[in-house]
Amino acid sequence: MTMVSFGDLAQSYLMKAQTSRLKGETGRITQELASGRLSDVAKSLSGDLGRLSALTRSQDLASGYVTAAQEGAFRASALQRTLGVLSESAQSLAPDLLSATLNGGSAALSLLASRGADRFDAALSALNTSVAGRNLFSGTAVGSTAVAPANTILTALRAEIVGATTPDEVFTRISAWFDAPAGFQTLAYGGGPPVTDLAVSPDDTAWLGVTANDPAVREALKGFAAAALINDPGVSLVPSDMRVFARLAGESLIGGNDALIALSARVGMSEQRIDTALSRNAAEKLTLEMATAELVQSDPFILATELEAVQTNLETLFAVTARLSRLSLTDFMR
Repeated sequence: MTMVSFGDLAQSYLMKAQTSRLKGETGRITQELASGRLSDVAKSLSGDLGRLSALTRSQDLASGYVTAAQEGAFRASALQRTLGVLSESAQSLAPDLLSATLNGGSAALSLLASRGADRFDAALSALNTSVAGRNLFSGTAVGSTAVAPANTILTALRAEIVGATTPDEVFTRISAWFDAPAGFQTLAYGGGPPVTDLAVSPDDTAWLGVTANDPAVREALKGFAAAALINDPGVSLVPSDMRVFARLAGESLIGGNDALIALSARVGMSEQRIDTALSRNAAEKLTLEMATAELVQSDPFILATELEAVQTNLETLFAVTARLSRLSLTDFMR
């Protein structure tokens, strides 16, 4: 019978190869146990990565919509806060302007003008709110200031009402300046067109196209600006006409407040759509993550069995190696 044996050098190489292989297996199993993910997904799926690629793409898409919806919710909330500030300011000032017809003395008119100027300045500051470095009411021109300072606008209005002698005429000119493209939109509004609807899911969008040039915003600004000009030297009105002018400013604020409430309600509808889409996208993302995990996650019970087998083989190999290393000619001839 012919026997095949290995020389010492070949046997040494064989032992080293076996040791290296078993150590590599130990490292792989340990890594998969720690991460919970297969190290060779392609081998596990027999090279068919189509389903995994589709799941990964869908998961990335869902993640993108979740991010878009979160940013939209944040923007909508900021819009609502600013619209709320304008609305509350209009509600608090309008009644006093309307009552000026009955008890509007010089001191009261002066106080109303001062309050109107303060509210006008505060309204413009609110409209220039920026979120994460993006101007909220500037439409697509997020890097531009939404509206000019109060002094700039009031100076333009003083030039516009020169020669007007009645309260109605003065207010009509102020109103026309805010509505005319060559007036507020050109001289005071620094933003761009409204932003397009935000895609918050594959099938749904949300409207957040509020700008400082919105008719509802301009209507409120008319009232604030008119109140600031009640007793302005550029307004050539006698005290009785100033009281009438204050009433017109108050009526404009009431109309503006109604328009702001309607605008806020529209933004609120968008908030609801965003919240619904956010919940749906988050659920879809979780489902996709679970489906992906089923394809790539490792089985700890199988790995534990494999690790025990590899450790047993290593211990056996080390024992054989140690025994061979102690062999001598005397031991061999026994």
